Amino acid sequence: KLRVASDGKLQLEAAQPGRYGLVWSSGRTSEVEISPPAAPLDIQGAWELAFEPGGGAPDHVTLPELVSWSEHEDENVRYYSGSATYRKTFRLPPEALAADRHQYLDLGRVAVVAEVSLNGQDVGTLWKPPYRADVTAYLQPGGNTLEIRVTNLWPNRMIGDEQLPEDSERNPNGTLQRWPDWLENDEPNPAGRYTFTSWRLWNKDAPLLPSGLLGPVRIESATVVEVE
Repeated sequence: KLRVASDGKLQLEAAQPGRYGLVWSSGRTSEVEISPPAAPLDIQGAWELAFEPGGGAPDHVTLPELVSWSEHEDENVRYYSGSATYRKTFRLPPEALAADRHQYLDLGRVAVVAEVSLNGQDVGTLWKPPYRADVTAYLQPGGNTLEIRVTNLWPNRMIGDEQLPEDSERNPNGTLQRWPDWLENDEPNPAGRYTFTSWRLWNKDAPLLPSGLLGPVRIESATVVEVE
């Protein structure tokens, strides 16, 4: 892509090496040679994952590798709905921060929304594919700390609640017959459920939705050159 830098100079950024042809509005043509960018850096290995309180999940788990919450061995993680923060430190080679490089964080698959922080700085919120952000300004040589707060959808928690005893009088189609006394009296849910709805749209055998950071997570490089 072409862009104007802060100093007013025109730059061409490309992720693939080769000779690029440019055609100007005047009809003039020119060519720019792009050298191969650095190979992608895959951020692999274990991740620390901290869940927010009140949703039934443990405070903290270690994931040997990225996996959907809905596939975790702990049912309290499997049925969790809400936000949880992934944390990992990775090392970046100094040459990756050369002046003619731009670096991008690619999260791969995310279910559903990701708020990204790198070295304590807010990178932004990614809510649709591609889950990708320019992190050139946030990276540093050596160790880099990445935090990703992911929020999923509600169905998994509601499906998990269907494994528990009933907490209200329901019609066969799942609609509420009347407001339960515990709700009107502002008392805790007697069945231990985390959610309450006037209409049950899921049953205990409904398939769980993929949730969390699914990856693969990597740092990708692009080459930047000035165009005369």
